[in-house]
Amino acid sequence: MSSPSVAIFKAYWQIILTYRGMMLIQAVRILLLPIVLLSAWLSIEKAPGNPYENADYLLYYLMVPLILNITDSRTIFRFTQAIRDGSLSRDLLKPYPAAAMFVIETIAGNAVQLIYLLPLTMAGFIIWGDSLPKLDFSLSAAAIFFAALVAGALLRMLIAGTISLLGFWIENVTTLNLVINGGIWALLGGMIVPVATFPPGIRAVAGYLPYRYMLSFPIEVLSGRLSPLELKTGFLVAVFWTLFFLVLSRIIWKIGLKSYTAYGG
Repeated sequence: MSSPSVAIFKAYWQIILTYRGMMLIQAVRILLLPIVLLSAWLSIEKAPGNPYENADYLLYYLMVPLILNITDSRTIFRFTQAIRDGSLSRDLLKPYPAAAMFVIETIAGNAVQLIYLLPLTMAGFIIWGDSLPKLDFSLSAAAIFFAALVAGALLRMLIAGTISLLGFWIENVTTLNLVINGGIWALLGGMIVPVATFPPGIRAVAGYLPYRYMLSFPIEVLSGRLSPLELKTGFLVAVFWTLFFLVLSRIIWKIGLKSYTAYGG
C-alpha cells in the first residue's frame, strides 16, 4: 500500500481497536452458527452418496468462521451511511478514490477480527488434528489456497459494493443486501450446507454462480478435493464474476454521482 493508504489503515486500526469488546462479541457470533451446524451434521446419519465424512465436515466448519471473516465487507453499511450523512461529499474532495476509504476500513476491520479468530482456528486444528483429513501443506498448495481466499474476498467486496451503490437511489439497502448477499449466499455459498454435498443439479448451478467462491470454494481448495480441471474452472468462474461486478459497479458509480445530492452535514 502507498503511504496515504498505510496512514489510513493505521487510523482505522486504532479506531476499531477502541471497540475490542464489540469485536470479541462479533467473533463469538461468527463462531456460533458453524458450531451448531457442525453438531447437527455430526449427529445425523449421512445420506447415500454423500461425499463428506465426519472428518470433512469438521474441517469445513472449522474453517467457515475464518473464511467468513477474511471475505467480510462492511461497505454495505458504511457507504450508505456516508450518502445519508453527507460525508461522501468530503471523501470525493480528497486526493484519492473515495472507494479506497471503505476498502481500507474493511481490510483493517477484518485484520483486527483475525486477532480473535485465528488463534481459535489454530486451537481447533491442534485439538482435532487427528480427526481431520490429511492436508497438503506444500508451497504450491498454500499459494492456490491463498489465491482462492483473495478471489473470494475481492468478489464479496465487489458484490457488497455494487449493492451499496444503489444507496444513491434507495435510502436503506440493508434488506436488499440480506436477500442477495445474505440469504441466497448462505444457501448457495455453502454456509448452511457444503456445496460439494448438494444434489448434482443444484451443485452444477451453484458452481456457475458467484456465491460458492466467497466461502465454499476456498475450503474445497484447502481440502484438496478438487481436480486440476475443477480448480481451473473454479478460478475462471470467480474471475468472470469479479470482472462482471467490477464493470457493473463502475457503471453504477458514474451514474449515481450524476444524481447524488448530499442531504447531510
